[in-house]
Amino acid sequence: MQHHNFDGSSELITFAAYEANQRLLYLTFTGQTTTIAYQNVSPELFEELVRSPYPDVCIRFKVQAQHSFRRVEPSFEPIPSTLIK
Repeated sequence: MQHHNFDGSSELITFAAYEANQRLLYLTFTGQTTTIAYQNVSPELFEELVRSPYPDVCIRFKVQAQHSFRRVEPSFEPIPSTLIK
């Protein structure tokens, strides 16, 4: 699973995780303990999201608007930046 901390670059989310073999994108929303799993997300869209200077636009128009979703319990927590290489 790939992980990405947004460290303040997004007003919507704090953390993303992606399972390429299942094409699942997990987004943990800011100010909540809510993680949503979006289905059938391409690896290219995940890469676009984590590289985008405007991740919120990508989330709203390319993820939320085009992919079915479900809530994940318990919520995913951001990984401390020192652990991500």
